[in-house]
Amino acid sequence: MTRSQDNPSVQELFLSELVAEPNRYHLYISHACPFSHRVHLVQSLLGLEDALDVTSVAARRHDQGWEFDEHDQDPLHKDVTLLSSLYERSRPGFAGNQSVPVLWDRQQNRIVHNDSAELALQMATRLLPLAKTPIDLVPDRSSCDIVELNQWLHTNINRMVYHMGFAPDQANYDEAYKQFFAAMDTLEHRLRKQPYLVGGKLSLSDLFLLPTLIRYEAVYYVHFKANHKTLAEYPALYQYLVRLTQIPAIYRTIDMAHIKLHYYYSHNHINPTRIVPQGPALSWLN
Repeated sequence: MTRSQDNPSVQELFLSELVAEPNRYHLYISHACPFSHRVHLVQSLLGLEDALDVTSVAARRHDQGWEFDEHDQDPLHKDVTLLSSLYERSRPGFAGNQSVPVLWDRQQNRIVHNDSAELALQMATRLLPLAKTPIDLVPDRSSCDIVELNQWLHTNINRMVYHMGFAPDQANYDEAYKQFFAAMDTLEHRLRKQPYLVGGKLSLSDLFLLPTLIRYEAVYYVHFKANHKTLAEYPALYQYLVRLTQIPAIYRTIDMAHIKLHYYYSHNHINPTRIVPQGPALSWLN
């Protein structure tokens, strides 16, 4: 996510309905981006690897936006080095934010979706017939609650931590700090009473919360000054993180080296030396 990405007024989106056809789509993500991560989690948990392959952009992000490099190359377009090129090919003169995730349609040869929340929902429902492990992440009886909670999480957790990190002044930081940690308290109380966010089973809402928790200790606590409490001081949230990251399909989506390199290198307005910390040691990851 960039500083402009969480401003809806500058968003121009690609929004199409997905079709359950094997190998039709290619998913571009950033291993660092929590909004990409929610979509990657759906792909991995449902076992959609054969139906929907994934490429990450490079960890380092420069002035030209998301890039591909020798480690993270675009397998579909060998001549492409910038994600912005795919936006331009899909919609010449595109004026929106060139964000990830991006869903590329091989048949139409263009981007067909780039809204992470809606894309995660469509992948969890419309692509379910292609799943090797068809987990119902949005059961009908809870679908309204899940969609409502996802919006709350997106606003108060996923985006709010960025409002802290990218705050232009003390007043904005203080307000974001207050709102984020009030939301964390709400989640802590909720998870003291139940194992998952909605009912007694894993749902799409858990995949919205989890990417922020995964990045909390290594990035947000220091880099974004989200330091009211350590994650261990939220015992229910911490145990929830430990339990979910032990699921192999979740664990294999985490690339902490990529995450840290992106944040500490790319956000040079926060970290001008671009020094990437060696720690912290994360027992749940190792």
